[in-house]
Amino acid sequence: MAKAIDQLSVEPAKPLSMNALAKALDVTPMALYRYVQDRDHLLQAVANQLLNNLAPEIPDAPWPQQLRVWALAVREYFLANPGLFGLLGWNEHIATAWWGQLATLARILKSAGFANQALADLVQWVGNSIMGSIYLEIAGQQSGFKLNDEDWQSLARDDVQVVEELIEHLNRKNARTVFIDSVERIIANIEASTSHD
Repeated sequence: MAKAIDQLSVEPAKPLSMNALAKALDVTPMALYRYVQDRDHLLQAVANQLLNNLAPEIPDAPWPQQLRVWALAVREYFLANPGLFGLLGWNEHIATAWWGQLATLARILKSAGFANQALADLVQWVGNSIMGSIYLEIAGQQSGFKLNDEDWQSLARDDVQVVEELIEHLNRKNARTVFIDSVERIIANIEASTSHD
């Protein structure tokens, strides 16, 4: 298991495979089947081990503060373990430990007054929004948020000035500030929807 986790940390963008793990362990792929039933069980075990370490301490506080704590903890954890994105879901599986995180999110949002279908929809939207922000931050770190000459030339002429202005403004913020702003917008949207009910 430790070697599989090492593989993810060394090459977070590459999917974890039985062949790669066997090579890292200097054994044949068939030898791994003494320890795991198949690739699905391997991925589930690795995902669960990693995600079980993601245990934010949710304060006894109003739900907006709880959501802030949960979102920032998830961000920090995934930034430290970017290979986890490849383990959230695969071939009709979702990591069971990720369901545990979604259950925490659901409990937070339930305390905001949501239930049933409205709660499920909100968990999906908030979870997707937060994870999308984290994923894009990791992708941006890998790319450096830069456009090379070829990239600039491939932009439509009308888009060049718009993109230049966007980059100028975005470069004034750090990634954590951008993430916190996103979470605050999520909270404001939820609060606005509850005030209309």
